[in-house]
Amino acid sequence: MHFLHPEFLYLMLFPAALLVYLIQTDKDVLERIFDAGVLERLRISGDALGRAGHNTLIFIAFLLMALALARPVIDEGDVTVKLPGSDTVVALDLSASMRAKDFYPDRLAFAKRKLEELLPTLPAGRIGLIGFAGASFIVAPPTTDREALLFLLKRLDDSNIDAPGSDLMAALEGAAKLLKNGGVVLLVSDGGEARDMAKPVAFAREHRLEVVVWMVATSKGAPIPPAFLPKARRSETVVSRANGALKRLAEETGGLYVPATLSKKDEAAIARWFRDRIGDGRRFEKVVHRRIELFYYPLALALLILPFALYSIGRRGALPVLILAAALHGSGARAGLLDFLLIDEATKAYEAKDYKQSAEALERLLMHNHRPEAWFDLGDAYYKAGRYKMACDAYGRVVTRDPRLESAKLYNLGNCYARLGELEKAAQFYEKVLEIWDDPDARHNLAVVREAMKHKRSQKGKGKKGPESRAKKGGEGAQASRERAQKPAAGAKRAKRRHISANEERKWMEAVTNQPIRSKLYPLTPPKEQSDGHPW
Repeated sequence: MHFLHPEFLYLMLFPAALLVYLIQTDKDVLERIFDAGVLERLRISGDALGRAGHNTLIFIAFLLMALALARPVIDEGDVTVKLPGSDTVVALDLSASMRAKDFYPDRLAFAKRKLEELLPTLPAGRIGLIGFAGASFIVAPPTTDREALLFLLKRLDDSNIDAPGSDLMAALEGAAKLLKNGGVVLLVSDGGEARDMAKPVAFAREHRLEVVVWMVATSKGAPIPPAFLPKARRSETVVSRANGALKRLAEETGGLYVPATLSKKDEAAIARWFRDRIGDGRRFEKVVHRRIELFYYPLALALLILPFALYSIGRRGALPVLILAAALHGSGARAGLLDFLLIDEATKAYEAKDYKQSAEALERLLMHNHRPEAWFDLGDAYYKAGRYKMACDAYGRVVTRDPRLESAKLYNLGNCYARLGELEKAAQFYEKVLEIWDDPDARHNLAVVREAMKHKRSQKGKGKKGPESRAKKGGEGAQASRERAQKPAAGAKRAKRRHISANEERKWMEAVTNQPIRSKLYPLTPPKEQSDGHPW
């Protein structure tokens, strides 16, 4: 065990010395005049603790609070977690040709708006962001924090780039520096002027990069505004068109070539490509440092002691108050601080196939913790116990932006309604799963349900009532509930967060949005000399 913030222990030295001095020397005025025995007889109701006792309890309470602030923890070491998806780097073209106006208001602004719509729902692992022109610049390293990524993307500014041109190799070299073990490069560009793709293809294959080209330009093209051209050529009309040669780069690296559209068809095609990769079993590794937090033990004890330190309690009333405080402590403080005990109880009962006890533990947890993972686990327990209507209700309370958890929830809802004989609803939920990604189990169950619905209608047309149809598949794998292994565990250790009010959050977001800051560009690759004579 060690302390994350031991400086709080040093801050307690002076208050501790002062309290020790008061305990030893400070006396009541009456105690200075009367003998202790005489004073005890004169008092109507003696304080069970006395002045020294109160000071001692105050000292102990503050000492325990200091221990809690120092955050005692037990380190469990680094754990490598494998998650669906793979690392991705978005390479955004910042060259002058991206100011052409064949997309409104120009290519760069259009591309940024498209990325803002795609990134929050992109079924990838960690995502990084670089900008490139004649050189590449890092905006954000690969991260799972999509909100931070969007924050930097919105404030990305190309006004101080001093490396003109559109160097495709600079983009790939910069992406390779962030993707040490290979990954996906989402190249958002108009393609520049390069026609020979042999060198970029060889480089991408060598570094195991799959290039998805999002072509933000039209074949007809548009002129580059003179303000973005070199002074010597501002009198010319320079038209920039889509570079179709990049299609070879995408195809030969196992990627995808997608022309930008005003609709969302291009976004859907890219998202579908990423979902198919998840279906292929692609994983990325994330190192998580696990530790057990112990601060709540001294904090809870300090809160229990503090009322006795601040208020006088008679001898007769001390025991009932102590029992009441312990009861309140057990039902209130423990409820929020010791959730992991309920999670552990539910997990062990589930693994022992005692689904009723697992559901009861999760129900107690959900009385004060309404995380979507907990509702999902409760749905699993109900489903395994055969309580399908209650499982539907629990799964219906799962509200999440995580595509993995959302698809698992929809799949399980389809299974529940199939078990209940409501085949139309089951089919709807299986179809929703397939909209997120191509799940073979959902596709199989959908086919079985549709066949059962067809048989049911044919039996109804003959005036005969057939047996109740269920969507079943050989083995337990397909119909089985998507369990904890396919989603973030509800019992994962999490740092305690301070919940802010809606008013505080609104003011904070307004302040952040109105900040005149911009994303800083850090060079990844040095600029190269332009050999094609096209510095845009």
